[in-house]
Amino acid sequence: MKKKTRIVPSALPIYLCAAVWLIFGLIHPIYKLGPLLICAALSVAAYFVGLKLFPGRKEEYEAAPDSGDAEVNRQITEGLEAMRKLREANVALTDPGITERLDRMEHAAGKIFESLERNPRQAMEVRKFMNYYLPVSVKLLDQYRTLEGTGLGTENITKSKAAVENSLDMIATAFEKQVDNLYRNTHLDITTDIQVLETMMASEGLTQPGAAMQQTAASGR
Repeated sequence: MKKKTRIVPSALPIYLCAAVWLIFGLIHPIYKLGPLLICAALSVAAYFVGLKLFPGRKEEYEAAPDSGDAEVNRQITEGLEAMRKLREANVALTDPGITERLDRMEHAAGKIFESLERNPRQAMEVRKFMNYYLPVSVKLLDQYRTLEGTGLGTENITKSKAAVENSLDMIATAFEKQVDNLYRNTHLDITTDIQVLETMMASEGLTQPGAAMQQTAASGR
């Protein structure tokens, strides 16, 4: 999903402003109009100096989905929440084999949401992924973490954990295949554009007919 950057203001300029009032008030009678105005001017100056010295920190945050379709935005938001749970499971589980497959699942899911945000008409194509595949995958991982948390190696617990572990590669591959399917039309558009471009160039004697497509076919072998 899209990342945006915002500036988180520092509190130090305000503290500098307050410090001016405190220190000045200990030295001068700020209950009188003259010292009061001077103190106010100094505190304002201290505030703006503080802004220069302590401008705040940059912070990245995940922007809300903006596909132009409210229903698709809702689906993406729910999907992002499911992906957050995948990430939590990935952090909690330390087995390298499991985390590698969870990395694949998380990466593929993110690409699906990005594609859906750009092309909300793909909502029907990913309906099963959003409504079933992703939620059930999260449920399996939640159950796995519960079993792992028992600290026991009894027969049923061991078998259940093994069943989840053995399914993860299948799930990760399916997620990646879903991404590939979403880019099917992109591939067709690219192929069509190349064919038209090549035909026009060949008609003017700038290239050999079929050269680009033949090279593409050869590189795909």
